[in-house]
Amino acid sequence: MDADADGVCGIVLAGTYRWSASSFEALAARPLVPVALSPLISYALRWLRDGDVPRATICTNHSSRTVEAALGQGGELGLELRYYEDGTPRGAAGCVRDAGLPSASETFVVADGTAIPTVSLRELLASHRASGAAATAVVHRDRSRSGLPTPGGVYVFERRALEFVGQHGFQDIKENLIPKLHRAGERVVALESDGWCPRVMNAQTYLSVSHWMLERMVRADAERESDVIAHPSAWVDREARLVGSVQLGPRVRVRAGATIVGPTTIGAESTVECNALVARSVVWNRCQVGEDSLVHGSVVGDDVVVPAATRLFHGVRPEEGPWPSVLAPLWGRGKAAARPEPHLGPALP
Repeated sequence: MDADADGVCGIVLAGTYRWSASSFEALAARPLVPVALSPLISYALRWLRDGDVPRATICTNHSSRTVEAALGQGGELGLELRYYEDGTPRGAAGCVRDAGLPSASETFVVADGTAIPTVSLRELLASHRASGAAATAVVHRDRSRSGLPTPGGVYVFERRALEFVGQHGFQDIKENLIPKLHRAGERVVALESDGWCPRVMNAQTYLSVSHWMLERMVRADAERESDVIAHPSAWVDREARLVGSVQLGPRVRVRAGATIVGPTTIGAESTVECNALVARSVVWNRCQVGEDSLVHGSVVGDDVVVPAATRLFHGVRPEEGPWPSVLAPLWGRGKAAARPEPHLGPALP
């Protein structure tokens, strides 16, 4: 792979491992879970592109081969993508070495494919170059706990740093590579960044990251008249109600009497049936939330049908599996609460 004009190459770590048998891990490879209707890994890739790094290698393993099928050569994201599959496993540092050394680049920007970088990439590269360091690690100060800096999942390495990574075996960045650089007298810099680095670890953090991104998108558009982000093909009955930050994907249908309370994202071709309530949740593609049902604080995977009059609190629903007990309708038909005024489109005949 040829180096770009500045000799900088992006490397995105997208290898995943199942640490538990949770329903969330069964839904999709973690780098591909949809955050505000875009694959999680796409945020790191766009961050590289917007920072003038036009090429990146994505490091995957057998659990994340679907990443290449989903992203292809990167044309839709506006950058050139290559792939390296780790079959050992080699660990983060091992993957960076194996993916980076064959290239002609001198500087490597490394990002976690399950996190969303928030630091300015241009400022990061400028700081790294000015320091003359072999490695720069982005850290965030955790003010809610100890106040100590925590890794942000973003690094910059010079080519010489990768020579300290062994050719075989598991090699971690924090546990192996950085201590080796220190012992060799190489300069390692910690760059503290404001804010935090949202990372998806499980269903709870996934919901937090999804809500954060949706509300960030709503706030970013100062001219937006409402908190609703809807694809032009989405349809909402005039007797449905949208409250707070709500995102509707292509061909979404929200029927009469349904209520969606944000932050909530509804994926493409999904339907929220009459008098259903969806609150603070993420519903993926081609789902059906049944009539009079309640979904709150939950993740609903692709192609799931939530039966009518079903209650789902703080759950994860894959395509298969038993449902909890059915309850009576959440509210009676024809009440004022089921006939709100805001709407995005005309009622169906």
